[in-house]
Amino acid sequence: MFASNGSAGKGIKWELKNGVLTISGNGAMKDFSTDRPWIPGEVEKLVVEEGITHIGTNLCRNSKNLISVSLPSSIKTIGHDAFNSCKSLSDIHIPYGVEEIGDRAFYNCTAFIELDLPISMKHIGTEAFAKCKNITTVRLTQGIETLGDKAFDGCLILANLSGLPDYVDTDTFVKYGLNRAAVKNYWDRKEEMAARFGNSSGALGNKNQDSSKQPDPSDVDTDIPFTGIDNSNTFALIIANENYGKLANVPYAINDGNSFSLYCRRTLGIPAKNILMYKDASYGSMREAFSDLRMINEVAGENMKVIFYYAGHGAPDDATLDPYLIPVDAGRVNKDVCVPLASIYQELGSMNLKSAVVFLDACFSGGTREDKMVMADARAITRVPKKQGLTGKVAVLSATSDAQTALPYHEKGHGMFTYYLLKRLQETKGNVTLADLKDYVTKEVSLNSTIINRKDQTPTFTVSSGASSLWDSWKLTD
Repeated sequence: MFASNGSAGKGIKWELKNGVLTISGNGAMKDFSTDRPWIPGEVEKLVVEEGITHIGTNLCRNSKNLISVSLPSSIKTIGHDAFNSCKSLSDIHIPYGVEEIGDRAFYNCTAFIELDLPISMKHIGTEAFAKCKNITTVRLTQGIETLGDKAFDGCLILANLSGLPDYVDTDTFVKYGLNRAAVKNYWDRKEEMAARFGNSSGALGNKNQDSSKQPDPSDVDTDIPFTGIDNSNTFALIIANENYGKLANVPYAINDGNSFSLYCRRTLGIPAKNILMYKDASYGSMREAFSDLRMINEVAGENMKVIFYYAGHGAPDDATLDPYLIPVDAGRVNKDVCVPLASIYQELGSMNLKSAVVFLDACFSGGTREDKMVMADARAITRVPKKQGLTGKVAVLSATSDAQTALPYHEKGHGMFTYYLLKRLQETKGNVTLADLKDYVTKEVSLNSTIINRKDQTPTFTVSSGASSLWDSWKLTD
């Protein structure tokens, strides 16, 4: 006897209505046998609400009409056979926070083309993605502790791999069902980096170029100090997202990124090859950026320093208020298509770095530089994003506080935050402590945003416990 709703564990409920299976409550969903209290063939979409921590075994097994799955950031584990033989399933995002995927969890999901696993992932079960015969690209993470036998067996056209754990190589690839050529290409690329950069530093150079019209140069763009410093152990990762296909654009973001890149080279002495520049970055490009950075760290060693600069949209998830950076190919503001700020902080914190300094010319309240909402049909209310913790040796200077918006400085053709960041680097020729830079930018942005934009904007500074006794004397040129 099939039902339309019922219990899915202690304090957890399920409901199947109009093809949508909704799981709600708090805690771990129970594991199911192959017999479930609903008709699998009627499930077209699965929605797991925030608070659920475990996807039960066999939950959607053989749900041949299942197309879309929405998972919350609270999920930690996906049980074995949870989506086995869901041959129509093509729309799923495995969120940051998931640590384990069980045996055969996505076996024979033949509609998969790309797979992107979060850096929180620790364990992948036996045949977890076997027989996904149409998958071409897999982005793993080097923090995966165990990868099950034949995890990708039968993925015959899987040619693009990134983030391979050290134990997956050209001697062991068969064990995991991977293609030798794809594994070899990954390690050849890594060896090429090691040969180029050794134990000093280096990077991949500019990833793309922008030909769009930029504003006339301001004072910080025309007089960029050249210091002749050799800062070869520092890498700069710059992401400048201005032109969004489906969301409001971010005025001057590319100009912000271009100018910050020039200051990195001329004033801070960072070699051009050490600057990873991404303009109008897609979700895949943003993930690739941090994969490249980690790979470089593995060959550059513990003396490596990182500067991460971002100009573009940020916004909170509607349900959790966790903050996300928004790629230009995102059509909505949520975890399925955006990059969790927490994952970036964890990525930087887990690297073997001397220091990492983060500059964010973005807000996470849902507003834009034009003082509108990111999405045109969004409600005109800003939200206070959830604060994120830091690990390692990381310091973050962000453009706003709480529900404020990161506003522009139209006269200068920059974001207000970026303009005064560049101004201080210009005035000091880069010879400035992070404490001084923080105080200057905070004071000038707070004052001039009120005068020029008639809006409050107060930058915030946070630092990890591992850097709490060191950060105030850090210099971007050391």
